[in-house]
Amino acid sequence: MFLEFCTIESLNLRPGSKELEEFNVERVRGYLECNLGCRKKEVIHVLGPHPRTVAKAIKIIRANAHRSDGALQP
Repeated sequence: MFLEFCTIESLNLRPGSKELEEFNVERVRGYLECNLGCRKKEVIHVLGPHPRTVAKAIKIIRANAHRSDGALQP
């Protein structure tokens, strides 16, 4: 199953869960990698998450850019 076609409900992700956060981070990361130079406003418009969700995902992505193993930080 491809993540871009999944919904939160079909993946059984609970609001506020770590799994939902990781899902959102990977969705935002994937969009940013495919659309280099896009703005946060575009990510919000296309993917549909709350602006704070996108801002938090970008913050996590930037923090992880400085790690060598690529694992998500808490």
